[in-house]
Amino acid sequence: MRGLLAAFVFLGLALGQAVVKGLSPAEVEGVLKQAGLSYERVDAREFRLPMAGLEKVWLYLDYCQEERCGVLTLSAGFTLDGGLGLEVLNAWNRDRRFSRAFLDEEGTAWVESDLDLTGGVSLGAVRAFLDLFAEEILPDFMDHIGFEP
Repeated sequence: MRGLLAAFVFLGLALGQAVVKGLSPAEVEGVLKQAGLSYERVDAREFRLPMAGLEKVWLYLDYCQEERCGVLTLSAGFTLDGGLGLEVLNAWNRDRRFSRAFLDEEGTAWVESDLDLTGGVSLGAVRAFLDLFAEEILPDFMDHIGFEP
């Protein structure tokens, strides 16, 4: 019986349907490698990725207890000549559901998106989160603010 149970667990993992409630930095590296994404590990819980024609997109691990982190955050910053008005960022925040935009202290416009793992998500959902940010959120935000990479 144990052998059959182990086979089902292994099969679920092999199919990418394992549910995780947190990831270690090493597991995040595994997800990035499996997704075919290049990256640089900047520190223990921070990665830099090229995405959507940008050289620097940041992946942060947050809400960590020991080596398991419950939140993944993707973010990218944009410095524009002449700056950017808050009305442009407010329009983004009003019209979009899965990201947020803000200005930092230096006037850089940022777009961020979080994935909360604490309730349990599949590794496929983590991959979909990465794809959504790279293929939809970043290009749409760059268009919204008039940024050309």
